[in-house]
Amino acid sequence: MRISKKTEYAVHSVLYITFFKDRTVLLDELAAQGISREYLAKVMRLLTKSGILKSSVGVNGGYVLARSADEITLEDIFNAVEGDAFYKCESRSRKCGLAGKCGLTEAFNAARGMFLGELRKCKISDMLGKSVSDGSWLKKMNPVV
Repeated sequence: MRISKKTEYAVHSVLYITFFKDRTVLLDELAAQGISREYLAKVMRLLTKSGILKSSVGVNGGYVLARSADEITLEDIFNAVEGDAFYKCESRSRKCGLAGKCGLTEAFNAARGMFLGELRKCKISDMLGKSVSDGSWLKKMNPVV
């Protein structure tokens, strides 16, 4: 299975913001990790729209968590940035000549359910605890503090 860069950036951004929970994190600070500012802005809008982050504008503008890290799961982040991209059957749009004749939709829907079930078990707070054990991941991210 392959996780998109969009999801990867979203998870890393949320972890970073969680680590610096006592302050607002700037978009430029996150983009300084080697991510296109414009692309990251789109990802951050999705996370904000879904209620994972809160954004503010102005001199003290940036991003903070909208909920506790104990309440945010990888499933929340995945759904926010990927939506139904995991598998979307084309038979509903009548583009598929096998509509109603194959078991692919059922199989992929079952796989999606299991995948999302596992992501649902992963809270950001737990992930942060594992990620910060020696702090090396943060040093590699070059935080602008």
